[in-house]
Amino acid sequence: MATSNGISGEFKGKLGNLVSYQLKGKTVIRHIGKSNKKPSAAQLATRQKMATIIKFLQPAVPFVNVGFELEVQGTDKNPHNAAVSYNVKNALQGQYPDITLDYSKVLLSKGTLEPAILPEATFTGTLLEITWQVASDMDWGIKNDRTMLFIYCPELDKAVYVLSGTRRSTGKDEIELPLSFVGKGLQVYIAFKAVNRKSVSDSRWVGV
Repeated sequence: MATSNGISGEFKGKLGNLVSYQLKGKTVIRHIGKSNKKPSAAQLATRQKMATIIKFLQPAVPFVNVGFELEVQGTDKNPHNAAVSYNVKNALQGQYPDITLDYSKVLLSKGTLEPAILPEATFTGTLLEITWQVASDMDWGIKNDRTMLFIYCPELDKAVYVLSGTRRSTGKDEIELPLSFVGKGLQVYIAFKAVNRKSVSDSRWVGV
């Protein structure tokens, strides 16, 4: 069912094979319905690319909402869509039907702060410790940046994360992992966020 906006001709809701809705103050009109036309190889590849990225980012939504928040300010995009767009273009490898994610190229945070220098990860039971190099001439303005940590388990398709951890100047942070993560391959990422939340760094893949 659609409702009309009078003389302007705009409608809201469903009308035939069109649906209209508001997105950030703008009217968006989309076609709906299934096509009987067989998808092309290019379309199938695009679908696999999108599915691969969206599956990975699903447990990362709260993280990328912070990590890409500043990237989309002043635009019609939301952080999740911006993260999908970046990683579809930059973090995939292979050809359809064997398109996979290159975890080393994934970005979960995008910004102008200095990223972590030479980050490394070590495990002690369920405790994951991440360390990074602290520059001796570190600018005072970034010493109090807080860590953002993201740990993803591909086998379980689950993740744990920290959105505000230790200060950059400490050179290390840690996170307690679920017991189910122990012994499994993990993908680890670190980023920094300013205390006032007005700037973030690109995330860095630590890899384990």
